Amino acid sequence: MTLLDRYLTRQCVIAIATVVGVLAALTLLFALIEELDEGNANYGFSQALQYLLLTMPRRIEELLSYGVFIGLLLALGNLAEGGELTAIRAAGVSPRRIIVALLPTLGICLALNLALSEFLSPAGERAGVQSKQQALLGQPIGASAVSFITPKDGIWLRRSLDNGSEFAHIGGIDQQSRLVNVHVYQVNALNQLVASRQADSGNFDANKKQWLLQNVATTALSDRAIESFEEATWVWANSVNPDQLATQAFSDPRKMTVVQIWQYLSRTEQHPIASIPFELTLWQKVLTPLTYLSMALMALAVVIGPLRHTGIGQRLTIGLFIGLGFKYLQDLFAPMAVVFNVPSVLAVMIPALIYLAVAQRMIRNNA
Repeated sequence: MTLLDRYLTRQCVIAIATVVGVLAALTLLFALIEELDEGNANYGFSQALQYLLLTMPRRIEELLSYGVFIGLLLALGNLAEGGELTAIRAAGVSPRRIIVALLPTLGICLALNLALSEFLSPAGERAGVQSKQQALLGQPIGASAVSFITPKDGIWLRRSLDNGSEFAHIGGIDQQSRLVNVHVYQVNALNQLVASRQADSGNFDANKKQWLLQNVATTALSDRAIESFEEATWVWANSVNPDQLATQAFSDPRKMTVVQIWQYLSRTEQHPIASIPFELTLWQKVLTPLTYLSMALMALAVVIGPLRHTGIGQRLTIGLFIGLGFKYLQDLFAPMAVVFNVPSVLAVMIPALIYLAVAQRMIRNNA
């Protein structure tokens, strides 16, 4: 690494850390106000703050791409304002070489993003949700009492059968992998309900890869009769395991790791339309290097182009608009995966490719 690389890396990392820190503080403030509207006497300021601090890694992960762009814009803009960028260019350093000098900074940001996305964020999200649920129930934080890790509306599963489909709703799954309040509905090829079952609880048999439900009330429907009966136990031949259900409990793909999203998509029983948000999030995580590169190239293009002689206030304002523009492009092309049946990877790549093309053209015109 040359002297130029080290200098640019130091300036850019400091600027990115400052921007992400400010954005994270603002996000924490607004989220704290929203959490305090829960209206639960057991869920006060300290409980809400603990929940937000535990889930902060996910929020920082979401802010990092915008922090990279605005941080690079401010760092390079300060160099241009002080004449240092002009001196670098006068010394024969091309814009392409400056991009190469920014690669260590992007590598540090990618390493941080990987640590947040795959390790800190999922663990913090799980701990935060459990602490919030315990607070809402009036339990001491970290108590050994059973704490269910399911969302308020439970978990829905769909599975294809030889002669129809099966839909299941799970009311809760606790830390011991025990299911409670399970409803299983079976429909035929004509989508007509043929059987429904309600079970009080269920446990997973890892050897046979199936569930054993207890206290099951069954209703079987046919063309001529309806039969109801009760069973002490019933074998539910669904191979989805407790780990997958625990992941499904946090079914927001932004809160899942790449491996967890891949496992979710590998279950062919999921409806294709329901899988699209997970595909989009998967490719957004995988293509993070392309996003960072497009942001870095755009920051350099703006600094050596239209904002070469502007102050920090104008650069910050323009940077916010450009960052919002990238988000709006993502929100614009994401529905294309559903409406026009566009591959999710292409819907994710288009905004980054647009920014890359525009930045390259700006750099070429101002080189």
